[in-house]
Amino acid sequence: MQCKICRNDIKVQRTFRNLLKFELPGVCIHCFKQQMNYFPYFVIPIQNGLLHIFELLITDTKHPNDYINYFRPYYRAYLNLNMTVDAVYIETLTLNIIELFDHMELGHLIIFTNNFKEDKGYEI
Repeated sequence: MQCKICRNDIKVQRTFRNLLKFELPGVCIHCFKQQMNYFPYFVIPIQNGLLHIFELLITDTKHPNDYINYFRPYYRAYLNLNMTVDAVYIETLTLNIIELFDHMELGHLIIFTNNFKEDKGYEI
């Protein structure tokens, strides 16, 4: 299998722990480590809670599903919280969607997104 970013071959080392695991990574370890530190995390207060937003800062996503493995550590941390806070994945997050969540009074919410688009004229 080839890396979807650099097109180099991906070599998966098989052990007894991952022998029956058929999920193959879409990107190689080198490309994963290059993009790993690009995660901004920010919090937006809304009515009755907070929006915890994890954004992937890659704007030229031709195939957004290629980068879903970057969110895996955050998904695992979320599952360790016993899912006490709701989580949702949104491809492109806009201020209109944030205002919608604010009016819905959802409480705390974790959002994973590939793109966050801010309007220049928006004031809080």
